Amino acid sequence: MDETPGLDRTDPATEPAERPLELILARNLVSIISLAAVLVDVEGALVYYNDAAAEVIGDRFEERGRISREEWSAEMGPVDAEGRPVDLDDLPLTSALRDGRPGYGQFFIRAEGGLLEIVAGALPLVGPTGNNGALVVFWPVPPDEKE
Repeated sequence: MDETPGLDRTDPATEPAERPLELILARNLVSIISLAAVLVDVEGALVYYNDAAAEVIGDRFEERGRISREEWSAEMGPVDAEGRPVDLDDLPLTSALRDGRPGYGQFFIRAEGGLLEIVAGALPLVGPTGNNGALVVFWPVPPDEKE
């Protein structure tokens, strides 16, 4: 069973009271949208992602579960066009988690088929108890818009 506060990957209906409401509501939203989306906790771990994101990640969330920040950074990136790691301070996710404000960026990730250029937007999940993580949506850069 997933040990991450805020999410139970085996049964979304069993949401303990101590889980941040923002993560519970965001998971419900992420699960029904067709745009690739992930939920990240305050430590930067992927605590849920939808089926559209699973197509990029390679495994469904129900099969893989929580992915630590260190693990997804090493496995997927973000990276530049040559595959070198990108400074985490430049990511939209960092703006959402550290500064509590939305962020937007364009970079590459390592996907099932190789390097994939994406656009990503991150929204902080802030509630009465403070910052509870972030919702990140991403999509591939269309071939005619690549730099």
